[in-house]
Amino acid sequence: MGNTILLIPLILIFGGAGVAALFGLPAVNGRISLTRMSWLLALAPFTAFSLLLGMTLAVILFGPMQWQVTWLPTYNWQLGFYFDSLSALFALLVTFIGTLIIIYTGQYFKGDQKAWRFLTYLLLFMGSMLGLVMAGDVLTLFIFWEGTSVTSYLLIAYKYQDPDARYGAFRSLFITGGGAIAMLIGLLIISSIVGSAQFTDILSSGDALRQSNLYTLILILVTLGAFSKSAQFPFHIWLPGAMSAPTPASAYLHSATMVKGGIFLLMRLNPALGFTEEWFWLLTTAGLITMLLGAYLGLKQNDLKALLAYSTISQLGVFVMLIGQEDAPAYKALVIGIVAHALYKSALFMVAGIVDHEAGTRDLRRLGGLRHALPYTFIAAFIAGLSMAGLPPLFGFLAKETLLATSLHPTLPPLASQLMTAAALATGALMFAQAGLFVYGTFMGKSRDLSIQAHKAPRVMWLAPAIPALLSLLIAFVPAPKEEAILLANAASDAFGQPVSVSLKLWHGLNAPLLLSGIAISLGIVIFIFRQPIRTWQQQLAPNLSWNGVYAAVLRGLAGGGKLVLRLQSGKLRSYLVIIILAAVVLVVGFSSLMRPDWPALSWAELNGPGEIRFLRVFTLLVAVGAAAATVWQRRDVNAILALGAMGLSVAVLFVLEPAPDVALVQIVVDILSLVILVLALGRLPREHRVQAQAVSDRVRAGRSNVWRDTAVALTIGALVTGLTFIALTSRPRASVVTPYYKANAKTLTGATDIVGAIVVDFRALDTLLEITVFGMAGLGVFTLLYYAARKHGDTFGRRGGGGTAVLPTRGISGQTLSPFIRVPAYATLPLALALAATQIMYGHDQPGDGFTAGVTIGLSVGLWYIVFGYEETRRRLPWLKASTLIGGGILLAITNGVAAAWFTGYFLGNVDYGALIGLPLPDGLYISSSFILEIAICLAVLGSVTYILNSLGHPGEQ
Repeated sequence: MGNTILLIPLILIFGGAGVAALFGLPAVNGRISLTRMSWLLALAPFTAFSLLLGMTLAVILFGPMQWQVTWLPTYNWQLGFYFDSLSALFALLVTFIGTLIIIYTGQYFKGDQKAWRFLTYLLLFMGSMLGLVMAGDVLTLFIFWEGTSVTSYLLIAYKYQDPDARYGAFRSLFITGGGAIAMLIGLLIISSIVGSAQFTDILSSGDALRQSNLYTLILILVTLGAFSKSAQFPFHIWLPGAMSAPTPASAYLHSATMVKGGIFLLMRLNPALGFTEEWFWLLTTAGLITMLLGAYLGLKQNDLKALLAYSTISQLGVFVMLIGQEDAPAYKALVIGIVAHALYKSALFMVAGIVDHEAGTRDLRRLGGLRHALPYTFIAAFIAGLSMAGLPPLFGFLAKETLLATSLHPTLPPLASQLMTAAALATGALMFAQAGLFVYGTFMGKSRDLSIQAHKAPRVMWLAPAIPALLSLLIAFVPAPKEEAILLANAASDAFGQPVSVSLKLWHGLNAPLLLSGIAISLGIVIFIFRQPIRTWQQQLAPNLSWNGVYAAVLRGLAGGGKLVLRLQSGKLRSYLVIIILAAVVLVVGFSSLMRPDWPALSWAELNGPGEIRFLRVFTLLVAVGAAAATVWQRRDVNAILALGAMGLSVAVLFVLEPAPDVALVQIVVDILSLVILVLALGRLPREHRVQAQAVSDRVRAGRSNVWRDTAVALTIGALVTGLTFIALTSRPRASVVTPYYKANAKTLTGATDIVGAIVVDFRALDTLLEITVFGMAGLGVFTLLYYAARKHGDTFGRRGGGGTAVLPTRGISGQTLSPFIRVPAYATLPLALALAATQIMYGHDQPGDGFTAGVTIGLSVGLWYIVFGYEETRRRLPWLKASTLIGGGILLAITNGVAAAWFTGYFLGNVDYGALIGLPLPDGLYISSSFILEIAICLAVLGSVTYILNSLGHPGEQ
């Protein structure tokens, strides 16, 4: 298992989300304000941050920590977490900034008691991001990766009444979700080549991956996922649209979480996939274009959040470009840039939220002079803006200087090196101008709209951005702890795959990066001074230039394809069946022609058993075929249903002759239950619908071409299935792999002499739990469909009295008066069914029969009561027959039983003989065990589902 301490931060965060959801209950919501609730919820990420600090120190001293649980041991696949310095860097940012955002949210939504929903989404998002950066394998990473996509969708669409919010949320989910599918395929290919899904194995198999013929495909698939998540060109369009989210979500997504997911993935996989020409040019090109595009588009924005969004895109491009490099200084610049960006961007976004909250607008064309009304907010914005601009002595200056040092690439051709240097200078200058535009346009000068009356922000609200802003300043002035530099160096080394030295000294003397930094600042000053004509020129140059048009074209293409497919949706089941059957025939025949199977010969001697058994098998097959034909040609519905039942019973006889008594018993009870349900369904089907269906059937039969067509299609699919079955039965290997295991271990491991029973409730118990859950949902589905259909037609479905028409207790479901000769056997049937069901449950481990057949057996006897006594009398005489209670009780009992078994065996639904544990004297063959309890649970759930169906179809309704 490993270090279970890795689970605690996740439990804390997701536990906080659960507490936030409880705040939605009226009894809780009215007792505590949202602001106080935010302080309480902030304890979850703060405690996780404190714990992660200690874990980070342990990682620095002793190395990575790991926790995993085996999922598919046959394929060497585990699920778990891996915590090294790279994970620690991102995890600390996620929880530290998350703590500030939670507190800030309480002030931002002050007085809005419905904002518990936002806090719930935010904590779920935080937990998903934390799980992503701590993932130890590709499947765990994908699960939390998709968790961030779904929860970010909920955050962006929080104001769901706003069409822009819904559109922006869908666009982000569409782009990032599509990239995630490509990424998953790439990661699975990596796992297949390496032979393991663990990152520890993948990172040590770089040579095998780079030499693989699938390397280019892997690279494309993985980078599609990373680029879409981290808003790289041309997938960047979703990020500005996400600004429709409330500002706390924007601040969190852009600074420390969502958009850094792709950056983290590329850093994590660099030792395995990097150091190739393809990796270098793909990441460098994409990052370079994104870096310049974001910086250029950011300058033309008038909305504060949009300006910050495009600057984030630019910084993400910088990070991707740095990951593509093959030298250690690039990774030094990378980790410093990630921390610096997280600090100043979270501060600036929260400042934008304060401005919007207190001034009522984020439009730079209306703002100005707010330093008097928001003095402390102005100080925080000024410091964070200096860091964004890359001015000394802020931490952002060090990040920009290391970036410029990296741009002087010594191994590239001169032209390419000069292009990278020029792009870095241009980006630095534009970022400087954007920072100046943000701070000066908002707080300096005079207000451009005199109607704006800004209010002083609450202390806690401006303290939230002030903390990361001051940290950007303190890191430069105060000597950093040794562990901080070691953490950054180790994180860079984990991403680079080789040792990287990181120094946080601000002054490195007069050198080329300092000179380039001076040039970038000078150019930024010039751009800022002439910002108005430049911004005007930008608007005139390409006012409508946007990749949103490409996105819209893709959606139109999908819609057009959907319309094309819908042309096949004629509403006629006969047409659908023809298309499905013919497509299946074409696919099977096409693949068969490639495989060219040898058709084996079948002799009479291969029908095992005595001659009587052989003739009985053939006779039963003929009966089944004849009954199947009768279901088609019988004009009366009841006769067709009876023929269907005869076909099912014939199949049961074949199972008996095999012999397979367990399967035969299930086939018999299910066939009879299906017969009862279909007969009851006829009573619920309106007569006019049956007449209309019969008229359609007569028209089809009248057309000779229709008959010949349907006959040809039926014969074709029949011949296909016959051929496939024949090949499967005569060519499959006879030596089973699992059968000897079950024979050898059924008795020793589960105490069962009936192997089928052991498989159902022991070896495959989890499958059985899922099956009874689905069975219960099926019964609930029948009830729901009929209930709302009845309401639509004005029926009194589900109410006693059937619309006011008295239903006499002595009348059956059809309204006929039944004699005592019919009623008396019905009285006796139910106790006998209960006794038979109890026997099947108690001794199902040693003979045919189990909880499923027991539940259906009781259900059939109840169905007889409905037919004999009618709906009202049956419900009055059997008050314990409550479907939802039976289903819920059965599933809850199964889960509780599984947890209790795990306590004793270490496995969910493991086998425990409770009777033997307490020394309970029991008859031979009867065991009070976890399997016995699961059989009871199965019986309850199945009976509940059958009851739902019988209640729904057996209700008399409006006469």
